[in-house]
Amino acid sequence: MDDRSSKLILVPILAVLFVMIGYQYICPAGSNSCHFKTEEKFRGVSLLSTPYQDSDDFYRDQDLEDDSPPKLSSKFNFTERDLDRHVEFNIKGDDVIVFLHIQKTGGTTFGRHLVRNIRLEQPCDCKPGQKKCTCHRPGKEESWLFSRFSTGWSCGLHADWTELTNCVPVIMDKKEARIDVPANWRQSQTLQCSEKSPRHNAGRPSVIVMCSQLSNCVCFGCRNFYYITMLRDPVSRYLSEWKHVQRGATWKTALHMCDGRSPTQDELPTCYSGDDWSGVTLTEFMNCPSNLANNRQVRILRLLGSGYPSLAKRHVL
Repeated sequence: MDDRSSKLILVPILAVLFVMIGYQYICPAGSNSCHFKTEEKFRGVSLLSTPYQDSDDFYRDQDLEDDSPPKLSSKFNFTERDLDRHVEFNIKGDDVIVFLHIQKTGGTTFGRHLVRNIRLEQPCDCKPGQKKCTCHRPGKEESWLFSRFSTGWSCGLHADWTELTNCVPVIMDKKEARIDVPANWRQSQTLQCSEKSPRHNAGRPSVIVMCSQLSNCVCFGCRNFYYITMLRDPVSRYLSEWKHVQRGATWKTALHMCDGRSPTQDELPTCYSGDDWSGVTLTEFMNCPSNLANNRQVRILRLLGSGYPSLAKRHVL
């Protein structure tokens, strides 16, 4: 009886030992080849997930496909002061975030997050099938966000710093009709914000009036604009743009406005003939002197000269 009981106990012990030894051979310690379904199920769940996420692959950025080279280790030595900055953004007041979207930097994904995945008192209204969302301040019919997915390309396709700083205040003033301007005011005169206006901010009572014509004046200064952007390793970004152009991308509708006009063909010659530059080799892409992909991030962020004093108070994050 004792021998039989010992054998019955020994069998499950040996079975457990066999399974453990076999598992070590199949899934050695430190290996990523073995995952449990429960782990896979919860992998990638974001703390910022909201009901606005779509069932499709929402996080895939069409501007960042699998054509980019392997990720490089960070070479940027930011100080603690650079990384630990606190910005007081008043979404209920007159503050506006302006997203400057540079090609091939992950801006499409980031722009979608801005309108869908931020926990707000009044979330952006994103309707199925529509690319643009309505992002109003809590209790107001005013927008706190100027971006591709909220206002569209209102200042032109991939507008740069110069285009945005000249265009954004004008577009927002026209859409929201913030203040009535007498027709006889001239450029760069100071005007007090209307006391009758519900949007009047006592802390910033004066604005700048810019008039293209005596009967067409627009006010600046009643809002605080916070410009944000995404940057990427320049080599990786350049190669990603080359692959994107090789597939047929052109951005030919971009305005490239400067000093109130777009460049002429002589000032900005095209690098190709035909509808696009499909199939371009890297050598051909690099050899075109007027290729705007060259040093694009620096060029698109170039600052305005001293001739625009009203823009000196703009904030850049």
